[in-house]
Amino acid sequence: MAGLSDGSENPYDVTAEKALIGVTMLAPDACRTVFLAIRADDWYSPTSRNIAVVIAEMLTADRPVDPNTVLVEAQARGLVPGRVSPTVLFECAQLAWSPESASLLAQRIRDLSAARKLSQVAARLGQRMESAWVTGVDPVDIAAAIAEARHACDEAERIAADVTAEPPIPMGEFLAVHDEHDWLIPGLLERMERIVLTGAEGGGKTVLATQIATCLAGGLHPFTASPLGSGDRGIRVLVVDCENSPAQSRRRFRWMIGQADAARHRVGVSPMDWSQSMFINMRPAGIDLLAGSDAAWLDQAITNTAPDLLVLGPLYKLHHANPNDETAARELVWVLDNLRERHGFALLTEAHAGNATESSGDRVMRPIGSSLFRRWPEFGFGLLRSKTDPGGPRASIVDVLSWRGSREERSWPSKLQHSHILPWMPADPEYYDTVPRYSK
Repeated sequence: MAGLSDGSENPYDVTAEKALIGVTMLAPDACRTVFLAIRADDWYSPTSRNIAVVIAEMLTADRPVDPNTVLVEAQARGLVPGRVSPTVLFECAQLAWSPESASLLAQRIRDLSAARKLSQVAARLGQRMESAWVTGVDPVDIAAAIAEARHACDEAERIAADVTAEPPIPMGEFLAVHDEHDWLIPGLLERMERIVLTGAEGGGKTVLATQIATCLAGGLHPFTASPLGSGDRGIRVLVVDCENSPAQSRRRFRWMIGQADAARHRVGVSPMDWSQSMFINMRPAGIDLLAGSDAAWLDQAITNTAPDLLVLGPLYKLHHANPNDETAARELVWVLDNLRERHGFALLTEAHAGNATESSGDRVMRPIGSSLFRRWPEFGFGLLRSKTDPGGPRASIVDVLSWRGSREERSWPSKLQHSHILPWMPADPEYYDTVPRYSK
């Protein structure tokens, strides 16, 4: 590694940077993929960075790359002699090894870039902590510091990823792959999809979320109660209840599991061992996924239970910031999507509907808070008391309104009514004909 002649503590290797530029000019076709995997700010030397940008754009445009063509292009852009010495390209060429060395050189450049970024964040956080400790007047925002450190670690991990990883797939090859849905519920819910349920306070969305969770864990279709496959197709479900008391949730799930058991018994399917397919954690005060400790706790809970479906929420109880804050919303969905991508679960959450009304006079079903939540899920449905509802204290017939254009067509019912088989079942008899019969 080159000496730290600039007085900084940042690790760098100018020789490796020049050698990679040289070998790429020597064998551009062989080095193309690993060279283009390096971002402009991964280069430490300003001279190397300027040359690398020129070469990257020439490679992308399929233009010839060698010391002469790169020099001509750099001159045309006004980089020579002010920012790039005319002789530096030939210095790079003299350092070139065989094309097989390109991946090692590129990986070293990226590793050092990641190390610099981690070092800078660590120094910044260290100075902040020291200042707070010495002065005693500047309290440290631990949650913000943890979030900054986590983001820096994620960024460093991405930068230092293997430069020999597969490049983007040509479209023809991509389209030639045969797709099969990874269904949790055939025709209704696929693994890793996100659903947000909304509705008025006391409008039935929590009961519906409980019904969906329990039916999936019990191997039943969540709207028809028909067995999935032979009835032993249980789906692992983790419930993290951030609103209700343990007693309230216990009563609700005891009631719902009783209905699921009865539905299984009616069709001659053996009883479920619910402790093997369903798990719950109560956090009625809410959690703050913008804080490192709660995010780590949820990550561990998911690791311990390996759910196919995570029922989490409601949405407004997942952080302590202003629900309208777009920055907080972006950080929240980043945490949730990161967990979802790593663990492969589908996500079901609730949100309160806004108090505004549509031009029709009906209540708006889109979730309150940041507008990001209206675009984020694959599916967003609101439960609105139907105009055909008899008008009791609680709605017994609701319209299922899609407030977010669904990304794919799915067999969600358009209207639900109270039933003795499941709490909510389709009010349209024709719905049952649309649900495909799948065997395991």
